[in-house]
Amino acid sequence: MPALPTLTLLLTLALAVLWVIGEVSNKPWLRRVAGPLFVIIVAGIAALASGISTSFDGSIRYSGAMKRFVSALIETAERDGDAAAVEKLRRFDSVSIETYEGGALLEWLAEPLKTKHNSP
Repeated sequence: MPALPTLTLLLTLALAVLWVIGEVSNKPWLRRVAGPLFVIIVAGIAALASGISTSFDGSIRYSGAMKRFVSALIETAERDGDAAAVEKLRRFDSVSIETYEGGALLEWLAEPLKTKHNSP
């Protein structure tokens, strides 16, 4: 296990124990120090876990959208010829952004699938 997560876990547990000891032994200074530090560390861990989860979710959605876009592009090239596929690539190049955050690129990538299913 890497050192930073282990150290964070041990520090969090130690602060929780010190907070309880401060409550039981009626030591206000220990409660006032350990309690807020414990809450700050737990909130930081929760924020970090939330950020990592959001990042993974965005990455997975982006990868799936790119795969669907490439599949739709190949299907367009096979069905309508290379000129239509090149036109789709030019449209993609003109509006694409380097990040997947915000969902705008994901919506645009899904557009070929929507038009494909709506066409006769």
